[in-house]
Amino acid sequence: MSETKHSHLAPGTLEYDEHVRAEIEHYRNWYNDSTLLQTVPQSWVEIEQRSSNLIRATTGNAVIGHVVSKLNRRPSMRMLSLGCGPGGVEINLAQQARSAEIQCIDINPEALERGRQRARELGLNMSFQVADLNTIELPANEFDMVFCYAALHHVIELEWLADQIKKTLRSDGEFVTVDIITRNGYLMWPETRETVRAIFRTLPERFRLNHIGYAQPQIDDEIWEKDTSVSGMECIRSEDILTILGREFTNEMYVPYLSICRRFFDSMYGPNYDLKRPLDLAILEWLWELDNYYLDSKRLRPETFFGTYRK
Repeated sequence: MSETKHSHLAPGTLEYDEHVRAEIEHYRNWYNDSTLLQTVPQSWVEIEQRSSNLIRATTGNAVIGHVVSKLNRRPSMRMLSLGCGPGGVEINLAQQARSAEIQCIDINPEALERGRQRARELGLNMSFQVADLNTIELPANEFDMVFCYAALHHVIELEWLADQIKKTLRSDGEFVTVDIITRNGYLMWPETRETVRAIFRTLPERFRLNHIGYAQPQIDDEIWEKDTSVSGMECIRSEDILTILGREFTNEMYVPYLSICRRFFDSMYGPNYDLKRPLDLAILEWLWELDNYYLDSKRLRPETFFGTYRK
């Protein structure tokens, strides 16, 4: 995969600041008040659960279980979470690893305040700090684990951030990440686009209702695809993530998944599926099996991965 030049957008410029503002605004109402996690349709919950099972079958543990087991390995483990939003995932981790110290960093002060209040209410050993991952400077040899859950695909200066992660990890530290590795701008690879479009055209109209692509939901004849990096940070350099991590770290675990399912079951089209209805469930089952076939046969590239890395 070749890295995309991104000199057109640099921290400190007016265009960059506009992208950051759009990013913060985009996520303002995405989080559930009770869980501090993104509100997603039931179909996506099912796909995430199946993905978790796939990771567990490959590595022996799911993402949360892997992190918790490492944080409980010895007392007073220190973890840094980058791009945490309001910290819903991190609060879950802290509740299962009470002796660990977890520091959360994000660019969105409003989201961080929500997490800070919840952690305080629960008596968790957590701290929350506002910082921009594109320019952040981390202290040396401070953390046993650095965690990025769906955050790297929002970062432009991936090389800088990778250097900072390496610097702040202790000698036996571990970097754990789950992220999106589509083409930049959440675009599809050509072979993926061809496959996804062909499937989408066969679906009954009620499965093609687009819930977030327009001001009001409307039926799509072709599956929606737009460069999300034009105005925001979504997948701004997503296709470069694996290349940079592979160059800067030693990979220990790598699980690729979701070659096509993300396009049908996330918040855009996912609300169209009621898994209590036989047809809806049958389509999900078929697409999930097809997804795994395409990955196993290497006919399509993954759009998501779980990985663990060492310095």
